[in-house]
Amino acid sequence: MRIAALRTLVAADARVLWRDPLLIWMTAMPIAMALLIRVVVRGVEGMLAGSAFDLEPYHPVIMGGYLMSAPGMIGFVIGFLLLDERDAGTLKALRVTPLPMRDYLAYRVTGPLVAGTVATVIGYPLAGLSPIDLATLAAIALVASLAAPLLALVLATAAPNKVAGFAVMKVLNSLNLLPIAAFFIPEPLQYAAGIVPTYWPMRALWSAAAHQSYAGHLAVGAVVGMAAVLVAVRLFNRRLAAG
Repeated sequence: MRIAALRTLVAADARVLWRDPLLIWMTAMPIAMALLIRVVVRGVEGMLAGSAFDLEPYHPVIMGGYLMSAPGMIGFVIGFLLLDERDAGTLKALRVTPLPMRDYLAYRVTGPLVAGTVATVIGYPLAGLSPIDLATLAAIALVASLAAPLLALVLATAAPNKVAGFAVMKVLNSLNLLPIAAFFIPEPLQYAAGIVPTYWPMRALWSAAAHQSYAGHLAVGAVVGMAAVLVAVRLFNRRLAAG
């Protein structure tokens, strides 16, 4: 993609975000969520001090939820930007501009992927739970952040308009976090949750937090996640072609 086109797209997104306080708030959510987790979990642990219940073994499942929520919020922001552009006819207009649609879609996939990874890498340590080294965190966050473009494209494909988009977002968020339940299911039954792409980065995190090998889970997650994104791109293209 040409630098000039990239600058134009980034500037257009910045203008839309600046005009919409809700989208700005959603963009800041990954950091706010991490700080909230830190305060709430430490507060609950303080209240449970001296009791028989220990919350620490459940830190990985809490952070598994954060791992997918952070890029998920970025994905929903991009999804609403796509809905705005679709409703305004901008996406149809792009077809007759010098910017190829494939370059535009590449921007819409890589943008949330990078933003989701950065947000997760910054926010995760702020929660102060289940610490892992930076290299491991970055690798897991990158695979987890495939959910950002995936959710954005599915939201923009499935929602008929921005108002309905909030209902679709709730459904997608539930599916995004559904694999958390797998934490409480023993192997090998747990792997049935692998049908949902977000299971694999969560599973990699749980393994890394337990100082176990996570590379296999991460590799499967990368393949499954990229395949899901490619399918979402095709469905989005069909939606645009259908009008």
